[in-house]
Amino acid sequence: FYLPKDGNMKLQFFHVRDLCNLMELIMNEKPEDHILNVGNVETVSIKDWVTKCYACLGKKPEFVNVYDDIEQRNFFSYYLDVQRQNKIYTETISLDKGLKESAEWYLANETEVNKKPYFDYIDANISPKYR
Repeated sequence: FYLPKDGNMKLQFFHVRDLCNLMELIMNEKPEDHILNVGNVETVSIKDWVTKCYACLGKKPEFVNVYDDIEQRNFFSYYLDVQRQNKIYTETISLDKGLKESAEWYLANETEVNKKPYFDYIDANISPKYR
């Protein structure tokens, strides 16, 4: 796995079921704060996230650190302040549970997924430098 820099950049996730529940809560209860960032309060490093993803499939990743100046958005998103969300929706699905459910769903529905050409991007922009 090509890991940006040392892999310590923090990521934040939010399960789609939590998003639907939060939207329903906002529509039904009409809280004062209804425009907000969404995400789990807990963050995880890229390296830990990748390790958890591989573990869902019974695998262990091998990492190659990429220190080139590559736009991070080509790899991952950013961390959001979710304090306003947390005031009205505090219980979210854990990352571990969400990853396990997502991996199971993906394995059962892989042919239905519209895959992005990330491997093409990696092969063209990153891997030639690290072979």
